[in-house]
Amino acid sequence: WVPVGASKPIASRECFQTALRVWIDKPHTINRRLAGVKPRSERRLPPGGSVADEDDSFVRRLNAVDLDALPSFLADNTVPAERSWKEGVQVAGFVLERDLLPKQIDKFGPTREVVAVFDDCAVFRNVSGASAISPSVTYRLRLSPDNRIHLELFGPKSADVDDSGVSWLREHVLPKVARWASSEPINSKQVLVPSLNQVCIERYNAIYFNLKKKHGKHLCKIWPETTDPLKFVYEDISIASYLLTLWEQDKDEGASEPPTFVDVGCGNGLLVYLLAAEGYKGVGIDVRKRKIWDLYGPKTTLLEQAITPEVRLPEYSWWIGNHSDELTPWIPYLASRSRPDARVFLLPCCPFGFHGKYQRQHGNMSQYQSYLLFLQDLCRGLRFSVQLDRLRIPSTKRICLVCKPGDAAGDAVLGAGSPTAWKSVPDRIRWPSADPDRIRWPSADPEESHTETAGDSNDGHGTEGFKPREGVEAVRNCTQLDRSFLDSTVDLIAKRLLQVEATDGEALPDRNHWNRGGVMHLRDLVQLLTEEDLQMLKSQCGGLQTLIRNHRHIFLVEKGLVSLNVPSTETRRRIQSKSGPASKCPLRKKQCWFFAHHPQGCPLTADSCHFLHE
Repeated sequence: WVPVGASKPIASRECFQTALRVWIDKPHTINRRLAGVKPRSERRLPPGGSVADEDDSFVRRLNAVDLDALPSFLADNTVPAERSWKEGVQVAGFVLERDLLPKQIDKFGPTREVVAVFDDCAVFRNVSGASAISPSVTYRLRLSPDNRIHLELFGPKSADVDDSGVSWLREHVLPKVARWASSEPINSKQVLVPSLNQVCIERYNAIYFNLKKKHGKHLCKIWPETTDPLKFVYEDISIASYLLTLWEQDKDEGASEPPTFVDVGCGNGLLVYLLAAEGYKGVGIDVRKRKIWDLYGPKTTLLEQAITPEVRLPEYSWWIGNHSDELTPWIPYLASRSRPDARVFLLPCCPFGFHGKYQRQHGNMSQYQSYLLFLQDLCRGLRFSVQLDRLRIPSTKRICLVCKPGDAAGDAVLGAGSPTAWKSVPDRIRWPSADPDRIRWPSADPEESHTETAGDSNDGHGTEGFKPREGVEAVRNCTQLDRSFLDSTVDLIAKRLLQVEATDGEALPDRNHWNRGGVMHLRDLVQLLTEEDLQMLKSQCGGLQTLIRNHRHIFLVEKGLVSLNVPSTETRRRIQSKSGPASKCPLRKKQCWFFAHHPQGCPLTADSCHFLHE
C-alpha cells in the first residue's frame, strides 16, 4: 500500500465506521458526476476468513480481476449475505458489488465498483477500468491506531500518486470523510429521510436527463413571470421526473390503468404541462390564472377556479399538492372522499392547518419537521399508506409524502363511505371542534356526527370555516396603508434619527453644521411605535423594515441599522434595490422630504437636488 494522505485524529472507531457508511452509501454527495449507486449484489467474506486481512491476500486477488471475471471471483471468494449491510450496526466483512451511475448519461456509462469492508478499513476497486466518473486506481481508507484516517493506493508503483483521480481523492474525499467522522451525532428528534428512496435512481436519472434536455432551455427562454426561471423550471422538471418514475414503477407492478392527475393549487402550471407533454391526462386548478398559462398550448388543461371542501373529482387517480400552502391538508381529505383507490403526492412548504397557520406540536423539532409528522399522521388517519422521500430539488423544503391506498399496517382499502374509515385517526388529529384550526372528523353515525358538529351545514365534515384564497392577489407591502399613517410614521422615525449624533463626523459641503442624524438599530426604532401600529404593519405581510425600505429616498438600511439617506449631487444616488445595484433616481418627480421636513431644509439647492423643492 502506497500512502497518499492522512487526516487529523478523530474521536473513535465508531465515528470512522459511521463516516464510511455515508461514503459507501452516498458517493454522489462528494462526487458531483454521480447520480447515485445501483446495488448489484451484497456478499460477505467466508466464515473463518480474516476480516482484518493482514496479508492482503483478498485484495491482491480482487485487484487482478476484470469485469468479465468478477462473477466467478465473487462466487469463489465470498458467500451470500443473510441480511443487508444497511440493517446491522457493523459493516465489516461485507463485499458490495454496485454500479456508479453518471448524471450525464449521454457522455458516460455506469462504472462497476467492488467495496470490501474490513475491521479497520474499506477497499474500493474500480473493476471497469478507466472511467471519467470515478478514479481507476484501487484505494482504501484505513483507520490507524492513532485514530487518523489514511488514504492509500494498492500496487507496487507510486507513480499513480500524481494521477488526477488520486489528487481528487486526497483533496476532496479524504477531508470530507474525516469531517463526517469528526462531526457531532444528531441527538434531536429530526426526521431523517434518504433521498430518492422510493424510486429507482437509475430510471429517475434517465427521465430527468431527458426532460431537462427536452424542455429546460426552451421554458427558461419563454418564461414570462417575474420569478427566477432557473429555479422554478428545473425544480418542476425534477418533481415531474419523480412522479413519472413512480408511475412507471406502478405499471411494472401491475397497475391496470394509466394514472390521471389533478394538481391542486397548480400555480404557474408548469408541472401540469410537463406531465401532459409526456402523455398523461390531468388538470391543474388554481384560484388565479398566471401569464404563462397561455403559452402552454391546448394539451395542457388549466382551470381558474377555487377548491372547496365540497369538491369531488373521482375521475383522477392521483392528487398532487406541490407547495399548495393552505390547501395542503385538504388534499388527502378530498382525495379520500373522491375515490377509494386515490393516491396523493404532497410536497409541503408553508405549514397550514385546516383553517389557518399550523402550530408546532412536537418538542425539539423545527416547525417544518413537526408539520411533516402532522401530515403523516393525518394521511394515515385517512387510511393511506404513507412513505416519506427527499427530492433532489433546489429548495430547503424538499421532503415529500407519497400516499397510496391502505393504511400503514396493510389493512384493506376503506372507501369514503366506510363505517370504520375514520376510527383510526390519531388522537392528536381528531381535535375538539372548539378550535377553529382543527378539523372535526365525520362519523358514520348520523347522531354522533350531528352531536360532534352541531350547527354545521356541510354534512358534518367540519368544513364550514374554510375560506378559499381570493382570485386577485392582494398587494401587501405596506403601500396600501393610510397615507397619513405612513407619513406620520416616517416623520417619527426621521425625527428620532435626527436626535442621534452622527458617528463619522462627516461634514457636508457648504453646510458644515447641517444635522445628518445618527444610526439606530431597527429593534430600537420599533419601540417608537404602538402595538396597534405594529399590528397594522404586520397585517400587510410586512413590518417597520418594509416601510423604511419603501422610503429609500429618505432612509438607508444595512444589516439592521437605519440612517438618513442624505441628499447627494451624485447622479447615481445611494438608493437600495433588491433587484440589483443602486439605480438612478427619477429626476424631479417626487417631493424632497428633506426640503419639506428637515429642520434645516435640504442641504442642496433646488437645481442640484434630484427631488422637487416646492
